[in-house]
Amino acid sequence: MVEFGFETTGDEVVATFKEHIRGKTILITGPSWGSVGSETVITLAKGSPAMFVLLGRDLDKIQPVIDKIHELDSSIETKFVEIHLDSLKSVRKAAQHILEDETIPAIDILINNAGIMACPYSKTEDGIERQFATNHIGHFLLTNLLVPKLVTTDKSASARVVNISSYGNVLSDVFDDPTFNDGKEYNPFLAYGQSKTANILMAVGLNDRLGKKGLTAFAVDPGSVPTNLHRFLTPEILKESMAVASQTGIMMPQTKTPEQGCSTSIRAAIDPTLSVDKGIYLTDTQVTSDPKWVAPYALDKTNADRCWKLSEALVGQEFVY
Repeated sequence: MVEFGFETTGDEVVATFKEHIRGKTILITGPSWGSVGSETVITLAKGSPAMFVLLGRDLDKIQPVIDKIHELDSSIETKFVEIHLDSLKSVRKAAQHILEDETIPAIDILINNAGIMACPYSKTEDGIERQFATNHIGHFLLTNLLVPKLVTTDKSASARVVNISSYGNVLSDVFDDPTFNDGKEYNPFLAYGQSKTANILMAVGLNDRLGKKGLTAFAVDPGSVPTNLHRFLTPEILKESMAVASQTGIMMPQTKTPEQGCSTSIRAAIDPTLSVDKGIYLTDTQVTSDPKWVAPYALDKTNADRCWKLSEALVGQEFVY
C-alpha cells in the first residue's frame, strides 16, 4: 500500500481502495461547489458508487457538483435533499424524506461534512449557539435519525460514519453551557473548537452504542484548506485567532490543496483496514491519538457520554440502542 501522509491526495486514496467504493450509497452534507465537500464527492465519483445523496441548503450551489459527477460517470444516481443544519425542524424533515425514499434501501457511507467557522455570535431558532448547532447538533440528530438505514438486517458490510472535525479541537472541550453564558462570554474560536471536539466525541459515542451492530465511526481533520469556510475571518477575527493560538500554544497548520484536504475523510470512509480499536481520529490520512493533534478530552468515553446526553437534551430526543 502507498504511504499516506500530508501530501496524499484523494485520488491516491481512491486508487488504493477503489473496489470499496463501487456500488455504494454515499450521503454527504455540505458539498457545495468549491468546498472540500465537493472535492470529496467528485473524487469518490471516480470509484463508481451507485448513488450520492447530497444534502445542502441550496441546490444552485450543489448543481455544478451533480453535473461534474455525471460528466465523470453518467451511471451514478444523484439525489439532492434540502437541509438547514441549524434548524432541528429542517433536519427532521430531511431525515424523514430519506427514510421514506424506497430507492435508498441503505446508506453505506455517511460523511458529516458541512460546517461554519468563527462566525459572530447568534442563536438558532432552537436556542442553540450557531456553530455548535450547525457543526455538531444538526449532524448528531441527522445521524441518529438515519440509523435505520445505516444499520440494517440485510446488509453484510458495516456502514461508515465520518465526522469532519478539525485541529481546532485542541482549542476547547465541550462546555456544560455551550451558549457561552448567552453570548456574554463568547469567543468565536473557542466555540468552533467546542463544536469540533463534539464531532469527535460523537464518533466515540456512535462506536460505543452501535459498534456491535456493524457501524463504525471516525472523525477527521481535513487540514487547512482555503475555502468559503473562512468567510468570517476578517483582519480583526484573524488577530483574535492569533491571540487564542498564542494563549493555548497551538501551531498554525500548513495550508493544503482541496485535493489533499479531501484525502483523510475519503480514507476514513473507504479503507477496510481501519479499525476503531486502533483509533478513531485521523489527520494527514493517518490515525493518531497524539495530543498535539487531538485533545485527550476529545477521545474520552466518559466525556463522550456527557456530550451525548447534552446533545439529546438540546434536540429533545433520546437515542438508546
